[in-house]
Amino acid sequence: MKKRRNAGRGSGVLALIMMLAVWLSGCSGGAPAATKPEPAPAPAPAAGETKQASAELPPVELQYYFAANVQNLKDLPLVEAEMNKIVKAKINATVKLNAIDFAAFDQKMNIKSASGEPYDLVFTAPWKNNYFQNVAKGTLLPLDDLLAKYAPTLKATVPAKIWDATRVNGKIYGAINWQIVAMAYGVSMPKMWVDKYKIDINNIKSLKDVEPYLAKWEEKWPAYHGGENKFTQAPPFFGFDSVGDDASVGWVRLNDKDLKVVNQYESPEFKELIETTYDWRKKGFIPPDAVLYTDEKRLADQKAGKTELLLSINGPAPPGVENAEKQKIGVEIVVKPISKPLITTNRAIATMTGISKTSQNPERAMMFLELINTDKDLYNLLCNGIEGKHYKMVDKTKGLIEKIPDSGYNPSTDWMFGNQFNGYYTSPESVGNWEKTIQMNAEGEVSPLLGFNFNPEPIKSELAQVSSVWKEYSGALMTGSADPQTKYPEFLDKLKKAGADKIIAEKQKQIDEWRKSK
Repeated sequence: MKKRRNAGRGSGVLALIMMLAVWLSGCSGGAPAATKPEPAPAPAPAAGETKQASAELPPVELQYYFAANVQNLKDLPLVEAEMNKIVKAKINATVKLNAIDFAAFDQKMNIKSASGEPYDLVFTAPWKNNYFQNVAKGTLLPLDDLLAKYAPTLKATVPAKIWDATRVNGKIYGAINWQIVAMAYGVSMPKMWVDKYKIDINNIKSLKDVEPYLAKWEEKWPAYHGGENKFTQAPPFFGFDSVGDDASVGWVRLNDKDLKVVNQYESPEFKELIETTYDWRKKGFIPPDAVLYTDEKRLADQKAGKTELLLSINGPAPPGVENAEKQKIGVEIVVKPISKPLITTNRAIATMTGISKTSQNPERAMMFLELINTDKDLYNLLCNGIEGKHYKMVDKTKGLIEKIPDSGYNPSTDWMFGNQFNGYYTSPESVGNWEKTIQMNAEGEVSPLLGFNFNPEPIKSELAQVSSVWKEYSGALMTGSADPQTKYPEFLDKLKKAGADKIIAEKQKQIDEWRKSK
């Protein structure tokens, strides 16, 4: 994670979708080689054994689909060619890297899955190319046996409680891209605006706390843009944990020991959020066309120091997020965590790689996942490109590199491809962040729902209908474009007619059964 930046994709920067995920997803730059996975990984085969095993395998090509800012990947064919030198030598395979723009990724993957088109590997998460919906539709293969046989080091590196978070009906359908899982959420703002408007970031804990500064805004561009990720991609910030798809009806309050499932869209927290956003739009803090604001325009504006750089009130706040954002958009930000680091199911599975049921070579696909998670040269090629062309090695001992500006390759999504702790650091300020992140993972509080795995199969039609209602109303409600007095009751009514109550009842039933079995 959304999303999450540093997991994924973020701050108010690059639409919190990227934070979460973008951060939203544990994505600060680079890391040293010395990590201590838990438990100890299985030994890798010796070089001679690898070559022998490769020679015995027939050659195959793997199709790998992932989301990206494609404008940053002009040299993707060059990187693919260099990667395949390693992959060919080790598992007698080549990998075709298929990058799809973030905004189009869900739609294109839905079409591919519906058509039955053969492919092998794909990024999946609760917030992008929805993991639970993919499992319900049968588009992903169960991976338990494949992991045990062909990816023992990957399996051993990720703690068992995190693998358990991936399980649906007892089976694993997504290979974890190991990164930050204990996520704190908080306020972030560009330092230039903090200084100019004398913002006391330590006293900001809600949207309303920032309104006095919005009233003083005197720049030529809007002060703020709303977005659906302000709510659905940060349930812990509002005191909730989601159940299944983040946006589907039915969350549980973290302080509710009875784990009662409620309609989060009927909560005071959601109502206050949309009412505040509507009020801000009337006051001119949010532009009239905010509902049409695209990820591409947001990124361009961010790099220009413009809109939505004023604040993010509930973005992920992992170690080193300030530097990650500076690397991404060239703007120095200030971050103040508000919530404590928390491990939730959807945070634990915020970034995974699945194997398609249409794959003609699932065993080789899993061998590739083992490679990308254990071979540091291969992983860093995909994350950072070619040394000397896309980055310079500054300090090999520290694992510190320097990106070459406008080099033609800068995905900035290490968290999407494998074990992020095998990556390079991308600035001197980031050195040591992985040790801090590993400690945060070990010490983070655990949601009472961690380990519960929602099975969407009994209500998949209702989930699809509710998802359509959310997509219909979320843009207008979350950007203040719709009057909550009229549109909010209409939204809730349509949710009920789409099956919200049935979804909540099914989620409650499964949680109650899970609690009895513990």
